[in-house]
Formats: sequence, C-alpha cells, structure tokens
Amino acid sequence: MEEMAESNLGPEIGSFVAIGDSFTEGLHDPDPGGGYRGWADRVAGAMSQRRPGFRYANLAIRGKLLDEVLAEQLPRAVELAPDLVSLAAGGNDILRGSDVDLLAAQFEPGVAKLQAAGCRVVIFTGFDPRVFPVIRWLRGRIAAYDMHLRGIADDYGCDLVDLWSMRVLNDTRAWSPDRLHLTAEGHRRVALRTCEVLGVPVTGDWRAPLPPAAAPGHAAGPGDRAGPGDRARWGIDARSCDSVGAVNRARWLGARREDARWAREYAMPWLRRRLSGASSGDGLSAKRPELLTLSAAGAAAGSAVDESAVPSPAGGPGEVGQDFF
Repeated sequence: MEEMAESNLGPEIGSFVAIGDSFTEGLHDPDPGGGYRGWADRVAGAMSQRRPGFRYANLAIRGKLLDEVLAEQLPRAVELAPDLVSLAAGGNDILRGSDVDLLAAQFEPGVAKLQAAGCRVVIFTGFDPRVFPVIRWLRGRIAAYDMHLRGIADDYGCDLVDLWSMRVLNDTRAWSPDRLHLTAEGHRRVALRTCEVLGVPVTGDWRAPLPPAAAPGHAAGPGDRAGPGDRARWGIDARSCDSVGAVNRARWLGARREDARWAREYAMPWLRRRLSGASSGDGLSAKRPELLTLSAAGAAAGSAVDESAVPSPAGGPGEVGQDFF
C-alpha cells in the first residue's frame, strides 16, 4: 500500500487516550524496553512522528469488563480532555456469558459521554474467532455485538476499525498460544488498519498475507489440512492418497494436542479465576496513566507500524499472560 498523500487527522488531533482491556494494553506484543507495546502504542508513535508535541495516555488494563472500563477509565479519559479516544471493550463480558444487547446498551452512553466532552472516538468490532475450536462457539454472539457497534458508529459518527473483516487475522500465527491475544505481528496489522481508518500515513499494508507456512514440524493451527501446494512443497505425490492421508492425520493429531495444551495452560486457569472472582488485572495500574508527550523511544514505536515483523513463535517471550481479550 502506497503512503497516503494526506491525513484526515487534522491539526486539531494532538492527543490520544486509549481505554479498554488487554487488547488495548498490548498483550502479547513485548516491548524491547519491558512490558507490552500493542497496537495503541504503535498508532500513537506513528501519530507523534507527524505532530510535534503529540501526547498519549493508555489507561487500558487486562481483564477489565465493559462496566469497569466505563466506570474507571472513561471518566479519567474525559478529565484528560484528549482530542481522540479509542474505546474497545466487551470481549471479556461475552466470554462470561453477558447479554450482548445489554452490553451495547452500556457501550452507547459511553460513546455519547466522550463525544459530549469534545473527543473524537474510534471504536473496534470484535475478531472473527472461527479458526479456533471451542472459542468459535462464541462467533454468533460476537457477530451480534459487532452489529450493535457498527450501528453505534453510524449513529454517532465514530471512526470504526472492523477487525472481523481482517482476513489476515484468520491465520493462527497472528495469535498467541492462549488464542485470544494477538502476537506482535497481529498488533502491527491492527495498528496499520487503525492508521488507515484515522488517516495516519503509513507504508505497510495490513492486507498482505503472512509468509507461507512451514513444512511438517511447524506448530499446526486448528483446521490445518494438506492442500495441493503443501503436497508439492513437501514432495508428496498427489496420487498417493496414503501419503496425503498420513499428513492430514498427523496434522489433526497435532491440532488436538495443541487443543489439550490450551485447555490445560489457559482455559483451566481462566476458569479457576472466574470461580474465585479474581481477574488477571487485579492490583494492576495503567501502563501510561498521564497524557504526556511521547519520548524518543515511544515515538520510535510508530516506525514499528511499518516494519515487516516476523510472527512470534508459540510460547515466545512476552506470551505468558492468561487473561482473555
């Protein structure tokens, strides 16, 4: 994608506050300086490169429910009086079985409050979870919530980042082992899409497919099957049904082992926290609570939006969190 000639940010957009849960906090996009970076930091860095004195705050905390974001973070965002606010929340509620109609009824007044304070608002649909077993059972409810969010964006004139339609995120390599947090590459793609929606010039293309998958031995994603391209790359005679069947069986078994590991390492700890009433965000504070000018290191994150990143390997550094969305 060629660099955009103009920006619709306008000279009035000189500050940005991001509110929400782990998606906006940046799990699992490790920052070289420690902690997590994420799409919001990347977008803020890109903005700061084109706006001297650009200020940014990130109030998002992992594990937060929508009502917590609206009660704890939104008033602070209004107090900071930024030009732009991003609001992404509700995924944790959907995982807990909340009614999506009621969630939307909570979400809409939050948008109204931000706009009444003079803030430009950008909101996000949920992802399409169809590539993952178990989680894809939530697909219909997420889609219904997304339709509500699209309606709110239309009614209030919000900027909308449609994550559901990002087909590149249907590649399981864009996701960390918990299947609910993006890798660094996934965050980079979301940052590129967000910049496109906001009119921030970038040179990267969020639509570009990830590199071809590795030969047998790579961590197979759910639903992986050997296709014609795989057979040619792996030297399998297309006429040999036994060979193709063996590859498909091996992939199926590998995927089931990954499912079992996911249940053991992520689903069960999440369930234990729910039963105990705990959250992975308990006791944590926002990583960037004040609306401050980005440091040189923070501004450099903007260049990371355009970099061609390599998808993080399963279990890589920074991919140890266990809360959803």
